[in-house]
Amino acid sequence: MEKQEFFANLHYLPIAVFISLPTIFILTYVIAVLLGHVEAGFPYISDAATYAPESCIFSQTVNLIAILMFFMIYIRYSQVKECTSTFGSPASLPKWNHWALIFGLTSTAGLSIVANFQETSVIVVHLIGAVLCFGGGTAYFWTQAVCSFYLHPSGCSLRLAHLRTALSTFCTVCFFVILITGVLAHLAYKGTNPRKWYKEDGGWELHVASTVTEWLCAMAFCAYILTFTEEFRDIRISPPKVICNMPRLRSSNEALNESQDSAVIHDQMNPSTST
Repeated sequence: MEKQEFFANLHYLPIAVFISLPTIFILTYVIAVLLGHVEAGFPYISDAATYAPESCIFSQTVNLIAILMFFMIYIRYSQVKECTSTFGSPASLPKWNHWALIFGLTSTAGLSIVANFQETSVIVVHLIGAVLCFGGGTAYFWTQAVCSFYLHPSGCSLRLAHLRTALSTFCTVCFFVILITGVLAHLAYKGTNPRKWYKEDGGWELHVASTVTEWLCAMAFCAYILTFTEEFRDIRISPPKVICNMPRLRSSNEALNESQDSAVIHDQMNPSTST
């Protein structure tokens, strides 16, 4: 019997997201400051990725990270689904797992939107993406925290479930702080370039509170993703099976052969037309 191959070492997936996401945030911030596109104070993450070339680097890299996050979210969904059938978990767990998948994919889509629609180009779409990213991500964390409690003790430790609950609470507080202080800061703003927000422009304290909270929330997101590392160590994924429709393939081949035979007969009967 042919040995079946498996995809292993999936615990590197959350580690890769945990390392790459803050790295690209910091890299674009450094480039933006060096090029004079933002002040070295407390800009939003998206402020530091508004102008080229840092916006190009940011969008391309974040799109790749979003793909990794998509796979991670689906793998986690499949893992909880498998645990549900194996350990005989409560009947409500599949519903929580289903909503977790929806919220996770929503957050991933929002992250990609934020990366590709800069606030100086399409501000409305950018803000929608930001709300989907942070709001959907926070909802995903809460649903995963609930799933973690349901999976205890067979599929998850109680300590890890409490940690995810704490991170979910922190992200929820950060989400509302970002929204409230961000709106109030822009209402009080009297400057001309929000990417270079000075104290005399008004709303400085609220602006700093909003931007710092956004960075803290992003770091908490990365920390939450890292919590899946140990659980992903025991996951193996078999390659997908490709099923070929043989009758349809035979019909296509027969039709192709008939067409070629007809062309040969036509050339033999009309030699003057051949070159």
